Amino acid sequence: MGEKCYTTCCMAIVCFRCIRQSLEDCNRCPKCHYIVNNVDQLYPNFLLCFLKLYKLEILLSFSCGLSHRRRVPF
Repeated sequence: MGEKCYTTCCMAIVCFRCIRQSLEDCNRCPKCHYIVNNVDQLYPNFLLCFLKLYKLEILLSFSCGLSHRRRVPF
């Protein structure tokens, strides 16, 4: 759950581990097989990363029995 999310030039959303492995193997997107020439065609997906961390924080707060949550800064 801690993997950073990236968007490729073909608009696929993948984790860094998956896209790195795919680029090493065949220079293609792991979802649609679009040719990705280099890492300059990868863009961090900050919103999805933020939502994953926020969801994790909520799950941890409920599992720890905390009755309060931190407010989202937006």
